[in-house]
Amino acid sequence: MSIFRRRPGASIALIALSTTLGAAATAVPASAAPARADLSVDLAVSPTRIPLNGKPVTADIHVANAGAATADGITVVIGIPATAHIGGEGPATDSPWQCVLGRPARCTHPALAAGTSAAPLSLPISLPEGTDGRSVAITATGTTTSHESFTKNNSDSQSVTYDASIVYPDLYVDSAVPIPDYQVIEGDWVKYPMRFGNTGNIAADDVRAHVVAAPGLFGGVGNQSDPSWQCTTIVDGREWECVNGPLAVGAVTPTLSFSGRVPAGGQPGDRLPVTVTLSTSTPDEDPARSVYEGGFEYGTPAYVSGRVWLDADQNGQRDPGEGTAGLDQLDISVVPADGGTSVNVSVNADGTYRVPVHAGRYLLEAGFAPGSYRFTTPDVGDDATDSDVHVTYDSWDYVSAQSDPVDIAEGGEAILDIGLVAIG
Repeated sequence: MSIFRRRPGASIALIALSTTLGAAATAVPASAAPARADLSVDLAVSPTRIPLNGKPVTADIHVANAGAATADGITVVIGIPATAHIGGEGPATDSPWQCVLGRPARCTHPALAAGTSAAPLSLPISLPEGTDGRSVAITATGTTTSHESFTKNNSDSQSVTYDASIVYPDLYVDSAVPIPDYQVIEGDWVKYPMRFGNTGNIAADDVRAHVVAAPGLFGGVGNQSDPSWQCTTIVDGREWECVNGPLAVGAVTPTLSFSGRVPAGGQPGDRLPVTVTLSTSTPDEDPARSVYEGGFEYGTPAYVSGRVWLDADQNGQRDPGEGTAGLDQLDISVVPADGGTSVNVSVNADGTYRVPVHAGRYLLEAGFAPGSYRFTTPDVGDDATDSDVHVTYDSWDYVSAQSDPVDIAEGGEAILDIGLVAIG
């Protein structure tokens, strides 16, 4: 027998209390989950099948933050086979990626805001010889110091397989040396010797180098080229097709060299590109390393300038109304005071000249066969309108003069004038 007795009206009271509590529960919001980062790493390797003697492949790594919070302290570790190595010097200095190219390589990136992606990271990886059918793995694993909502997408890997059926020559630029190796200015003599190699697994019937340079940079194939190169001009002063060969596996071509003078018109920092595209008539060539891009860069010149004038009253000063004479008889050059190649000076019809030079110490030299003129007395009165050259040699067949040395900084200018006096 139950001793529990329900009081009349109690059921109604309990239902009312339950309804009230339920309403109160739904009125209080649940705590929201904290926003977290979500780092993802995608790896693509090309090519994925290589010949038995090995070859370079390219690992392209894409990192993104698909989360709702910023990902800080991003690091990507690239795993490669024990006998492989990462080539080059890593990302460019202006890249947000900073890498230490050991084994494994470690690359860091600044924080990624929610919903943003990092700049692509591309690394060349050289794989050594292998056996047919063997596969090796390349991996990329990303981490962040921020809390993540999901971590299973932080890693990716791709296999590269050795394949005995892949047979081709593999042409590449063995060396390309810009001479000079510093920034150039208008009038500089430049040279570009190059050699090309074959790391494929069969010989190349020929090596074809298609060279495209900045207009006017090269006058043509330099005389330093090996005579075995046969070159045809495609566009005068700009484009050539050169052929050599055959080229055995592991061999390097003789030197192919282009030379010329730096044209006028460039601004500091402007590029003077040189592009070489390699090919061969042998079938199944691998073009992975067939394009080379190099060249020169314009620097900031200094200048030597001045005026040649006829000192009609022979007072050593360029007076108003005194014009020019003897320009066609005068040889003028700017000479590095510490040794080096002199620069010939072209004088305008009004007697003025302006010559770009690299920063340094220079002097002005002038000379002519005696007869109609002599040099006026230098350093008389106002330096802005006097003559700056002193006679250094005077004989029956030639008279020469030169200025004192002057130091010119990058972007600076030295003014050196030459006064002549008519004889008779």
